[in-house]
Amino acid sequence: MKKYTIIDLFAGAGGLSYGFQQTGKFDIKVAVEHNKHAQETYKKNHPGVQLKSDITKISNKEYKDMRRLYKNIDIVIGGPPCQGFSNANRQKNELICGNNQLVNEYIRAIENLKPKAFVMENVKTISSNKHKFFCSEKKKSKVEKLGVKLTEATIAIAETTICVDDFIQFLQEQDSLLEFLMKKEYYIRINTLYRKSKTHERLKQYVSKSEKKIMKILDTWDDLYNNFWNPEFEEIIIKTKEVLYTYLKTGMKYSILKRNLKVIIETQKAMHKMQEIKEYDITLIGMTICKKDLCVIVNSYNVMEYVTKKFKALGYKLVSGILNAANYGVPQNRERFIMIGVKSKYLEHNVVNLPEPILNQKEHFYTIGDAIRDLSKYETSVNINAIPIKKRKSKNHNLLQKYLNTGDLVFNHVITATRDTALERFKQLKPGQNFHNLGKEMKTTYTDPTRTQNTIYLRLNYDIPSGTVLNVRKSMWVHPEEDRAISIREAARLQSFPDSFIFCGTKDAQYQQIGNAVPPLLARSIAEQLLKLLGDNLDEQLLNIIC
Repeated sequence: MKKYTIIDLFAGAGGLSYGFQQTGKFDIKVAVEHNKHAQETYKKNHPGVQLKSDITKISNKEYKDMRRLYKNIDIVIGGPPCQGFSNANRQKNELICGNNQLVNEYIRAIENLKPKAFVMENVKTISSNKHKFFCSEKKKSKVEKLGVKLTEATIAIAETTICVDDFIQFLQEQDSLLEFLMKKEYYIRINTLYRKSKTHERLKQYVSKSEKKIMKILDTWDDLYNNFWNPEFEEIIIKTKEVLYTYLKTGMKYSILKRNLKVIIETQKAMHKMQEIKEYDITLIGMTICKKDLCVIVNSYNVMEYVTKKFKALGYKLVSGILNAANYGVPQNRERFIMIGVKSKYLEHNVVNLPEPILNQKEHFYTIGDAIRDLSKYETSVNINAIPIKKRKSKNHNLLQKYLNTGDLVFNHVITATRDTALERFKQLKPGQNFHNLGKEMKTTYTDPTRTQNTIYLRLNYDIPSGTVLNVRKSMWVHPEEDRAISIREAARLQSFPDSFIFCGTKDAQYQQIGNAVPPLLARSIAEQLLKLLGDNLDEQLLNIIC
């Protein structure tokens, strides 16, 4: 039987690969994944696949060598991370998220491997203006040649502090700002103090618990900087040492300390981001002040507009859109952006389409109960190395459960240990309720309970599909009936991983792998559609498995 060779980029634990392999028509030759725990899981469930770690280290020659070794690569699949940009990013130290550059790595792989087809998966907001590239002088002509629209973007890089006009002039005139930047290890410590100084109460609590850490900062204070951008800033650095020492011993001079920490950190943020602009050769149109923020004006362009026009220029016919995993048998409302590209000469009918929904009506969607109810008869463990549980014979009550309930053992039925406070919260919640339904007395450990997301401390409801599964350990998702966290296996089932798929790594790493994964049933639907586009057929389709 003919099999199509595949390279899986940004493979994660292997959900996308697993869905393709379920068809029996695809042969995964190479997977690229940087995370060591996800690599371990991938190896466990995809034996024989060559695994590579850092996609940025794969040379163009190495891609071409792969083509020769495997007598062409038919399909490239993968979901390059692309973090949305917003002016909230001024809270972070970096302007340009390194993840955003990985989209270009995906494109580079396509350029060199020249596959018959590709599948690119991403967040559903990838087409929005939040996802954009900043334009460098080197890239400008290539972008314009593709017909991609350049737009001016005004980006806040820090809050304004002292000597604003002089600081703007300094930032623009310096070829490099490296000698004026605080050493990284010191920045982390000072920034923690700055974040805690938002209120006097928070700072007092932090200082009372962290006196030794703060004394270490004070002991090395004179080593914070190699050079200062102006004398007034140098004077603030010198003064802050004395003010911090006074606050540590007496609790006095809070207002001065808060103001000085703001000057230090916001100045640091601005210089870090301007250094990135210089290093990436981004065209700086100008700088301005927007209310209380220091802003840069740069050229930018929409990520998906660029990606679409780039792939079309490479000769691919494209289709893209948002798919909801629940339409394909996954017991979860999870919307993802999917793009399929196929070279015209390999297309069966010269038209590219996304897979049609299999389950069209919400009342036909599989629910949380359909996926995990039967697991409640097995005892969970808090030990990541717990011995797999031998299954008891029982009837599968629905087709999804028949698909999920593979093998004789239950692996990864492991949960987070529940502390007393969390347990009391669990007990108060009914199915469908979350943190906001708790009484005030149960919210005291949160600084600002009103800012807590609706997915935190969510008690699941057996009768509906789940919401988007992320890292449910961090979200503290609660079992529908039992006062405990959702287990790793239960989270995996909500993502449509069958019981035979085993997760590896630390407890948090396993939860994270599941949250990051493409649900295998959604992946299988995409794989089946790609086979149709290439004029191939399947003996057994997903429609016959879950309906």
